[in-house]
Amino acid sequence: MKTAVQFGAGNIGRGFLGQLYFESGYYTIFIDALPELVNLLNERKCYPIKIVGNNRENTVRIKNFEACHISDKGKIINAIRNADIVSTAVGQKGIPEVIKILSEGVVARLLEENMPPLNVIICENLPEPQKTFYELIIKQIPDHLKEKFDENIGLVEASIGRMVPVVTEKEKLEDPLLIKVEEYSELPVDRDSFKGKIPHIKNMKLCSPFYAYVHRKLYLHNLTHATTAYLGALKKYKYIWEAIEDKDIRNIVYEAGSESTQAIHKLDKLPMDELKNHLEDLLVRYANKNLGDQIARVSKDPIRKLSPGERFIGAANYCIKAGIIPEHISIGIASALFFDGEDDESLTLREIREKRGVDYILKEICKISNDSLLFNLIKKAIDKVKSFAK
Repeated sequence: MKTAVQFGAGNIGRGFLGQLYFESGYYTIFIDALPELVNLLNERKCYPIKIVGNNRENTVRIKNFEACHISDKGKIINAIRNADIVSTAVGQKGIPEVIKILSEGVVARLLEENMPPLNVIICENLPEPQKTFYELIIKQIPDHLKEKFDENIGLVEASIGRMVPVVTEKEKLEDPLLIKVEEYSELPVDRDSFKGKIPHIKNMKLCSPFYAYVHRKLYLHNLTHATTAYLGALKKYKYIWEAIEDKDIRNIVYEAGSESTQAIHKLDKLPMDELKNHLEDLLVRYANKNLGDQIARVSKDPIRKLSPGERFIGAANYCIKAGIIPEHISIGIASALFFDGEDDESLTLREIREKRGVDYILKEICKISNDSLLFNLIKKAIDKVKSFAK
């Protein structure tokens, strides 16, 4: 039987990749740092995923797996040595530990005779994930195996678009292993990074060139999702579906997405019909009441989301590069500047805004010069956002 090694047994690990592996006929080995989660998965040998659509719910039960704690070094190395596919979804804090044990497993595999190539699907929210993983792993590879590594180990970027909302405390009490997800389950991956035979995984979409789909995810999906959340927060909504049902918010979100769509079409050559359909589908997905996706979840970490190259500033600059004025994207940026959340980054942003002002944030966090087109667009948008919130 085919074997998948999945680093991270959280929302994406269990709620997305675990499902795709199970439905593709793989035996999955989940690796996680939480001993209570590992123990419960091994004890139950099954966990539920509640798939929530606008008009229906469906629960699937995932089986055919085992779980392993990240400290069980020997077992993990052996699993990587014999795996058909490896994937990671651990978050930035967990990456150093994963890289260390993944590198040891890869070395053990490379020392074997006649082992087929191995591909690692990277499902991490990082700038240039493939480059980052390669630079970290190659330092751990002995010199005499580096050429073999380059020939046989594929580091494959993925774009995760499935929305996984927070499970309520009541739901956790009913079943601590429950994961709740939306119906959308496409997994775009970088076709050109695979080594050897490309594995069959349900709903995996082979994309080339992949950077176009990275831009689609970041500058269209992430942009419109965040804009919905920050504008919704200004109007004191709790859920994403409430915000997108607000006609004023929906119009701004749609126009911001349209600006980005034009830029991606012009610069990345993705078909306009595909991009428009994707934008329309996103708005339908945001309106999913049954998903219960909360604005507090989507809007946290505003400093990261306002940084250069991220969903807001990156999308705006991409539009300017394409000759498109990011007027509505600037409204999304302005709404993020005035977000008053309770997570650490939101509290820090508020403190900076109150002590140093918005211009300081635009210069030092967003890296926008005060004589630029984008700076002026955002300043105009701030006035709209202030009246919008009343």
